[in-house]
Amino acid sequence: MSEKKSVSMMGILLVAVSSILVIDTVAASAMIGPSAIGWWILFFFIFFLPYGLVTAELGTTYKDEGAIVDWVNRAFGRGAAARTSWLYWVNYSLWVPAVYYMFAIIVGQMIGVEFGSFAIAIFATAMSWLTSWIATFDVERLTWIASLGAIFKSAIMIILGVGGLYVGFTQGFANPFTLADTLPSFADGGTYLPIIIFNVMGFEIIAGAASTFKDPVRDIPKATVLGGILITFFYLLASLGILAVIPLAEISDSSGVIDAFILVFGNTGAAKVLVWAVGIMVLYTLVSNVVTWAMGVNQTVVYSAEQGLMPKAFAKVSEKTGMPTTASWANGWMATGTMVAYLIMVAVTGNEDLFWNVFSLGAIGLLASYVMMFPAFLKLRLTDTETPRGYTIPGGLPTALYCSVVPTLILIAGLVFFFWAPGTPMDMEYFYTVGAGLLIAMLGGEVLIWKANKETAEANKNAAPAE
Repeated sequence: MSEKKSVSMMGILLVAVSSILVIDTVAASAMIGPSAIGWWILFFFIFFLPYGLVTAELGTTYKDEGAIVDWVNRAFGRGAAARTSWLYWVNYSLWVPAVYYMFAIIVGQMIGVEFGSFAIAIFATAMSWLTSWIATFDVERLTWIASLGAIFKSAIMIILGVGGLYVGFTQGFANPFTLADTLPSFADGGTYLPIIIFNVMGFEIIAGAASTFKDPVRDIPKATVLGGILITFFYLLASLGILAVIPLAEISDSSGVIDAFILVFGNTGAAKVLVWAVGIMVLYTLVSNVVTWAMGVNQTVVYSAEQGLMPKAFAKVSEKTGMPTTASWANGWMATGTMVAYLIMVAVTGNEDLFWNVFSLGAIGLLASYVMMFPAFLKLRLTDTETPRGYTIPGGLPTALYCSVVPTLILIAGLVFFFWAPGTPMDMEYFYTVGAGLLIAMLGGEVLIWKANKETAEANKNAAPAE
């Protein structure tokens, strides 16, 4: 990656907002219902804030670009680090086509065409390859893409939230908003907990790009806390805007955002122009989100390849920009394979609306990749007392325990609830299709780890002095 230290505090904050604030799951978050208000406030304190503080301490203490992989490697060794690296990278490659699945749905809404499964697959595949190419640009251009995306996302959330609430107050709310309705409901929370977790992941991307920041020790902690507050506010506001105008039972996880804008502003005359403008902004934010995550994820797998945790082919970067190339193009191939699998699922099941299945493939891998990070933080805090810490979470051991144990338990619960929500029967079609995809991904990771270990052993053998 570029060694130029050109990213300011505001740039870090915009990258944080761009990487974490995602439009593609706002509607799914609103599907929790009015209790989303209570859940987001509670979740800020039991997960989001501890997660941000953990990454701030680790990112300002261990400044290697491997970020999460480096932290796990220091705490638990090569095996755990290699699997964390694979899960972290492959989740992105599986998630990208889900983002562009939604992209195709929104484009169809805007032009009045309902795309079939084949058209969606072609669309998602082509967009995945386009962003694989964009991800090889220099870090300065990518930061600008991310920054504009953060501004658009913030504007969309504010317009959606304020517009929806205005309609609710003047024309009546589509859902009840009594105090009891807004308190956390554990039945709904169990169903949508994985979505809430997914919506707030990405702080370690900031740490992974720390070498480009002007003053990472000073700015990363500040950007983490301020970013966490802003992001929670935006998610809450947008969820309220959707719930104000769309009855809970009618919210679509793939088209709910544009549906809400149409209900707020209408779809004729000048209102249609506004909806189109917002729609284009939404499409741009989807692309910027993918590109922002590529900055962190692909750089992490480059680091892993350099450390012998992944095959050395992944270490290749552009001579011109210093950005990953093999990893970026591999993202495109993985996205292509995912959409081929999607078409096979459609042919077998007859269900063309498989957004949740495609999304889940990547999201489960993402949550799993963090399971070792929080225990790694605690172990390094307890055992590595010699490394100077740029920032230390205040509160001593009790706070460190809280910031490690509670998020880990929430992650494990989120992984379980992806497959089974308490009080509901397990969807066996979903279990088999998503489970099969995850099994293939895990086996592929084991093959690559085996190859990396073989390459490392051969390199060590060749480097050993002759007797």
